[in-house]
Amino acid sequence: MQHKVFLLLISVFFSPPKGIHLSWNGGNTSTTIGITWLNDPEAVVLFGTDSNHLNKKARPQSPGKTTLHKLKPATRYYYKVGASAIYSFKTAPPLGDKKEIVIGVWSDTQNNGGNYNFEQTDTIIGQMRKHAFDFTLHTGDIVENGSVEKSWNNFFDIAEPLNANYPFMSVTGNHDVINKDTDSNFQKPFPIFYNLFNLPRDQLNYSYDYGNTHFVAVNSGYAQGAEKKGAVLLDVNSADYQWLEADLAKAKKNKKICWTIVYCHYPLYAFGVSRIPTWHEHLQGLLDKYGVDLCLSGHRHVYERHTAVFDSHIWEPRDQHVYDNPVGTVYITNGSAGGSLQGVGGSDLPTMMFTPKEKQHTYAIMRIRDNHLYYEVFNKAGEKMDHVEIVKVW
Repeated sequence: MQHKVFLLLISVFFSPPKGIHLSWNGGNTSTTIGITWLNDPEAVVLFGTDSNHLNKKARPQSPGKTTLHKLKPATRYYYKVGASAIYSFKTAPPLGDKKEIVIGVWSDTQNNGGNYNFEQTDTIIGQMRKHAFDFTLHTGDIVENGSVEKSWNNFFDIAEPLNANYPFMSVTGNHDVINKDTDSNFQKPFPIFYNLFNLPRDQLNYSYDYGNTHFVAVNSGYAQGAEKKGAVLLDVNSADYQWLEADLAKAKKNKKICWTIVYCHYPLYAFGVSRIPTWHEHLQGLLDKYGVDLCLSGHRHVYERHTAVFDSHIWEPRDQHVYDNPVGTVYITNGSAGGSLQGVGGSDLPTMMFTPKEKQHTYAIMRIRDNHLYYEVFNKAGEKMDHVEIVKVW
């Protein structure tokens, strides 16, 4: 019996780090990277530009987290955390660089229905890994219940082959935050969230630059429940609204920024219970005012691509798959990368350009090169479902 207890203690204390994931946490994406992991919180990170010679060392700045500084732009680095496998990442190019960047886009990986153990998400990850990209962004509902630590751990374990090689830049969904409207922390993440993430600013509303593109993550909380009690986030008098306006204004003035992309969980254009009028009202005015090019969202477990909208004016493209210098912001709902699928619909919305006729899990690959943005959407089998090219005229 004592021998079994001893072996158990050995396995606990010497279990290699797992759930490793990369992110940026407020520094320059060209010269820094954040690394977060589960297990062995005091593990040391070894890294370098040669996988056979990891000659630099970084200790955790807090349990299970560290940030590497003074890296070289557009450079591949290799690293390992404690006794983990060796992974790699590439730092961003200098700000304003117009060479092609590639982003994986996914959403609603929550472990419900047929995705209880992230089986569907695991298949999506396998398909995403066939593409070469620079980082991924996730539009929320990462897990079914944000209070369950096991769900977070399982997600990060399954996603490690992706997240340990490409920065994982997510925004919270309604399933990731506290939904009980009598709780003093209503719409905020559960405490475990802050142990698992290492994102910029307050980790809920933040921004970062990559190449010639400015990305902004916006927390929509539990907008559906908040609508009923007049508590929808991003009210014009809120600190987050003031931050967002200042951030978008700064990006608009920066001549090195060619594209601005906002992503949040609740879509601005939807129907039924997914349509939250106050959320639309709070956010669209800012997107219009500061010329945001693209707004990505989740929540609806079905892919939906809209045309560009400015104020209440719907822009009509000449080609369904080419948006040539669109007037307004283009809106895309990314569907589900694992969570239970919802019924299709919404094809009669005046802004809708494409939504599939069948229920399908999806992910997207977004390519940005100079003044062209290409958005391709794939199903779980890796088959292309939709595509659109957005062209800007400077």
